[in-house]
Amino acid sequence: MEIRKGERWRCLNPACQSEILVIASSKVVNGRNPRCSCGSPMKKPYVPPEMKMIPSTEEMRHGFGPHITLCLDLYPARRAPQGSS
Repeated sequence: MEIRKGERWRCLNPACQSEILVIASSKVVNGRNPRCSCGSPMKKPYVPPEMKMIPSTEEMRHGFGPHITLCLDLYPARRAPQGSS
């Protein structure tokens, strides 16, 4: 398991509830979660996934001006040949 810079880890012991902020990335031996100073394992808090919208071709043309129009015209969307599965 890799612990990355900027991550927050929380102690699972309800009596302790310590939290750390990682300032340097490292790997944990045997792939286990890090341990708190109280001896309990630590875990990253849950972060729900984000949904992002992909802009349409027209939005890209409008937002990026003539440069993106040139690129989109040079590389038209590929379509599957008709009659193929």
